[in-house]
Amino acid sequence: MTLKFPTSSPSDNTFHNVSALAVEDDAGGMAIIGVMLRYLGIKAYINTSGEGVIELARAMNPRPTLILMDLNLPKTNGYEILKLIRSDDLLQNTIVIAVTAQDADTEIPKCKAAGFDGFIGKPLSRSRFPRQLRRILNHEPVWETY
Repeated sequence: MTLKFPTSSPSDNTFHNVSALAVEDDAGGMAIIGVMLRYLGIKAYINTSGEGVIELARAMNPRPTLILMDLNLPKTNGYEILKLIRSDDLLQNTIVIAVTAQDADTEIPKCKAAGFDGFIGKPLSRSRFPRQLRRILNHEPVWETY
């Protein structure tokens, strides 16, 4: 799988010192997210099952600036992990974005009610994803279907 990006990396410092944890069980989705985050200069960690997310996030140095959370995971779901994150003293204020292929009309209201900080629908757009992350890191709302 080859992803084509613009010939130059982002010119601002938005992603300087940003670390991210992507929780994604699909190998293709995991590869795409990982490549895009690293291209932007974001230190990226991946969790493929949803298990141990709190422990991994607490062990990350630096702790994650944001968590990109798939909603469908093998033994749990993004909503359950979000509850654990929000109840953890060290992680409760971490930006958590739902990243899913599920129906946006159904999931966006549920994600807002659950306390997610945003929603990005799959498939991710290599041209829009950097702008979406930039907005999220600037505390602007992102609730987009793709």
